[in-house]
Amino acid sequence: MGSGKIAVFGVPSAAGGVAPGMERAPFALREAGLLEALRAGGRRVVNLSDLSLFPFKDDPENPRARNIPVAACAARAAADEMPRALREGFTVVLGGDCSLVVGTLAGARAALGRDVGLVFIDANADLNTPETSPSGRLCGMALALTLGLGPREMAAVGGTGTAAVDPDHVALVGFRSLDPGERKLLGDLGLALPAIAARSLGMRATAALALDAVNNAGGPILVHLDVDAVDPAEMPAKAAITPGPGFSWQEASDLLTALVASPRVVALEVAEFDPSRDPVGACARKVVELVARAVAHKMR
Repeated sequence: MGSGKIAVFGVPSAAGGVAPGMERAPFALREAGLLEALRAGGRRVVNLSDLSLFPFKDDPENPRARNIPVAACAARAAADEMPRALREGFTVVLGGDCSLVVGTLAGARAALGRDVGLVFIDANADLNTPETSPSGRLCGMALALTLGLGPREMAAVGGTGTAAVDPDHVALVGFRSLDPGERKLLGDLGLALPAIAARSLGMRATAALALDAVNNAGGPILVHLDVDAVDPAEMPAKAAITPGPGFSWQEASDLLTALVASPRVVALEVAEFDPSRDPVGACARKVVELVARAVAHKMR
């Protein structure tokens, strides 16, 4: 990985999502001043721009796993871009729906030539498969896909025929909703910490616990943030609202900053922000502040 620089690229995809809208997130976050915020203090930012548009499709003909060809194409494009980004420096990936994570993980593993761990921050476990999913939306299968489960076209995005990440190299943090079919997979993960437990522990302790639980011999880690980990009262710009008390913006920022500060963390992916539900841009500015603070602490 390059040193002292920040690489940014966007994957404007709603292909695995529940509705259109989040494909505009990379543009909206740039418009809200993300690049300028990252450059503050003289930090060097390599703007790799955005990949092609990968649109939402309802796909009623495939109700158990919708829009696979387009979502797989988006994940493959993300995988292909990760090596170039990581050569430049610490990488910020602007999604897009959560199903992209199988691609960013696989791309990071290919670039670094070793197993890459995952800290997955999300209000949902995203451990459904086509057999258990109530909606057939791939975003709700995102973490399962990284484990090599679910539709072959998605799970095999990395091209190696193996899972993008081992279960004991995964820390799931901040979930407040769990579908019945997801429960059996929780025990395989390195850590599965619900939001209520994380808030009780505090964000610094949660970050330390998550990093320690990623058992890939002290190797590199990707941090994935679904913005719905933030309480819906503070973060309404989301296509599907997960009920229950989530993190405050301050808690999410503290958690992300503590995680990204680790020298093991090589990339941060932000997912599921829907600017069509953020008419005055208030949530976009909050996401920019969140990312910029975490990266600033890392790079100083």
